[in-house]
Amino acid sequence: MQFRRPMERGLNRPFLVLGTEEGNPDSGRTPLVVKSNAGFRHRPEIVIRELFALLLARKVGILVPEPVLVRFPDGFEYGAAEFPDYADLIRQSSGWNLATVHLGNSWKPWPNTTSPKSSAREDLETAFCFDAMVQNTDREPENPNLLWKGKELVLIDFDKAFGYLRTFEAEAQPWRKALVRQNLPGHCLHRHLAALGDSQLRGKILWEAFVELRVETGSDAISREVGTDPPDPGLDLPRLETYLKKLEDHTDDFFRHLTELSP
Repeated sequence: MQFRRPMERGLNRPFLVLGTEEGNPDSGRTPLVVKSNAGFRHRPEIVIRELFALLLARKVGILVPEPVLVRFPDGFEYGAAEFPDYADLIRQSSGWNLATVHLGNSWKPWPNTTSPKSSAREDLETAFCFDAMVQNTDREPENPNLLWKGKELVLIDFDKAFGYLRTFEAEAQPWRKALVRQNLPGHCLHRHLAALGDSQLRGKILWEAFVELRVETGSDAISREVGTDPPDPGLDLPRLETYLKKLEDHTDDFFRHLTELSP
């Protein structure tokens, strides 16, 4: 409904808008952070990977912004006339675009110079392990992509999720090679994780949540929520479900290797 402003940072040049639910003009105006199709360089497979990661995170209890799809009405770019680059992004981004509900200004970017002492150790470890599960390499010390409020951390930006999906798709346990590539000790939360004792595994809470999710929803639940029918191989949905099925069948192997590589 209204362009507000560019966001302060973001590889895909995200921007803030006010949107309303399609077909429901009385739903009120919701602030949304949009990552436009042109901002993704018209690579829909990256959009699908980020959407998939956000939906999976919410289902296993990770705090992330709520994802939505937005469509710009005709002439919407004129509202961004003060920012010509963003007007061009809008003009070039027809159809549905990925966005997330803006959490509000009470959430602040987490500075990696500070230890998140108020956050539960289990929450830090679960967030770290989830990034490993979805092959996300974009949470480094100089670029944490975390929001912080009180005792809670919210993970944002998954546009580099599943970065090794195609590289190792022929492997029976693709995470064995992907985890090495991910440089887990370089993750912004790694140095804040609790030490492990003998025979302990990293990510027990995520393990339990993931197993419960697969039992309750079935292997194609997230693909059905994304909503492409039939799944387009070029958008990686079949690959994503195959990857999760391998994780389901070898969950112990994933967490054992994760533990070994993130002491």
